[in-house]
Amino acid sequence: MPDPRAFTAHFGSAAYPGEIAALEGNRGQIRVRLENNPGAPGWPAANAQGELEMHDGARFRVGVLEVLDGEGGGQHFRLKLLGKGGGP
Repeated sequence: MPDPRAFTAHFGSAAYPGEIAALEGNRGQIRVRLENNPGAPGWPAANAQGELEMHDGARFRVGVLEVLDGEGGGQHFRLKLLGKGGGP
C-alpha cells in the first residue's frame, strides 16, 4: 500500500516527489517536504502556484506561502490549499 502522505508536486514543467509533514489546523495550510529533482530549474518560490498529485491520483491546487528550511537534498514549504485540481 502506498504511503498516504506521498505526492508529486507539479510547478510549471517541473515535478518533485514529496510528502506531507504536517497539517496546520483548519486554515487550509500544510507543511510539505519536496525532494530534489536535478532536472528541475530550481525550487518553487513564495507565491508560486502548482498542483499536488496524491498517491491515489487526487489532485489539489496549492500556493506556496513560505519557503522553509532545507536539508539532505530536500526542501520544506508551507502551502495553502486553493481547491481541487485537474479541471476548472
